[in-house]
Amino acid sequence: MKYIAVCLKGLEEITEKETKGKKILESRIQFSAKPKNFKSAIKVYKLLNQFKFKEKEEILNNFKTLKIKIKNRFKVECNRKGQHNFKSVDIEKLIGIHLQKQNYKLDFKTPETIILIDILDNNCLIGILEKDNLQKRNYRIKLNPETLNPCIAFAALKLINLKKEDILVDPYCRDGIIVIEAALMKKCKIYGLDKNIRNSRINSKIAKVKISLSQEEIDWLDTKFKKNSVKVATYLPSVSKRNNENDIRKLYSEFSHQLGYIVKEYVVLIVKKPEIIKEYLTNFKIITEKIVEIGSDNYYIISLKKKYLNIV
Repeated sequence: MKYIAVCLKGLEEITEKETKGKKILESRIQFSAKPKNFKSAIKVYKLLNQFKFKEKEEILNNFKTLKIKIKNRFKVECNRKGQHNFKSVDIEKLIGIHLQKQNYKLDFKTPETIILIDILDNNCLIGILEKDNLQKRNYRIKLNPETLNPCIAFAALKLINLKKEDILVDPYCRDGIIVIEAALMKKCKIYGLDKNIRNSRINSKIAKVKISLSQEEIDWLDTKFKKNSVKVATYLPSVSKRNNENDIRKLYSEFSHQLGYIVKEYVVLIVKKPEIIKEYLTNFKIITEKIVEIGSDNYYIISLKKKYLNIV
């Protein structure tokens, strides 16, 4: 059986590894193993057919050729990306009316079968939804204004190869998304620091994970951790209405100084505007840089290693 994992654009490589699958289209990873609650994916569906089309009628005609096991109550969902002369709701109505004529009952609230019509430009994939809203986490109760999508946090952590003997530090832990995702991996000692850790404490209790949280600022890092002793994963503040460029530069300058002292090997940074922080990372070499799209926002995941280590 073939399945499709839908992920954020830019996380395809991470989702490929997690599902042991292969990218077939943007943000679409095909795999054959039993579907799980993948941490880097948004949804998973059973793939029934894949084809190219020009007109919406071709989608209905293709659907009619499929032998689909539909329980009595159904719903149709259409995901659409690209320029088309129709809307998603048009496809939903087209398929829905056809199935109602076959005596199936349309039910938006409690459907037993959810048919997914997945459209990317002139590509159409038809499937049965298996898992949805995988990006949601039950621990995300108290959120900061600049919270982070857990799929991005999970992907970032995968880039620094956490081991049991490691110490992981997030000096801007906010509401705890990165440190909680790391703790759920159950691999190493984890520390979260920030000016306000109230939300992190609440969320980590809900997640039932063990994390050391401290209400401290970054200029205390070199007193809290030994030289060359930790890995760092964090979501950095960027220039915005709340943060002017001068303040961000002061923050980055101190942050890079602290990194140079406490980091043993790897660092992974998540930032919305990467240009300025790159000016301050003179002690580190960029290994990978991924751009992740969420709507109109871009998030940059930058993994680095300390230059003098000469790690291959």
